[in-house]
Amino acid sequence: MTLFEKVKTNVTTLQAAERYGLRVKRGGMCRCPFHNDKNPSMKVDRRFHCFGCQADGDVIDFTAHLYNLKPKEAAEKLARAFSIHYE
Repeated sequence: MTLFEKVKTNVTTLQAAERYGLRVKRGGMCRCPFHNDKNPSMKVDRRFHCFGCQADGDVIDFTAHLYNLKPKEAAEKLARAFSIHYE
């Protein structure tokens, strides 16, 4: 299993969002960190989707966008944060 597969299998975008400081309300809604969001417009669960700016993707996309990382760097960051071992 690749690093990307391991991360996507073991970490949801909801878990990453909460780990990285987003306050997710009941129903999985939160304020989008990718635009000036006054009201919760982003749905996070296994994946994420913002109904305001249309940002969309999986947990690696979310982390890459949040921290301005390349996908591999984002996957490595998630693996460290969630203690996922990979080769």
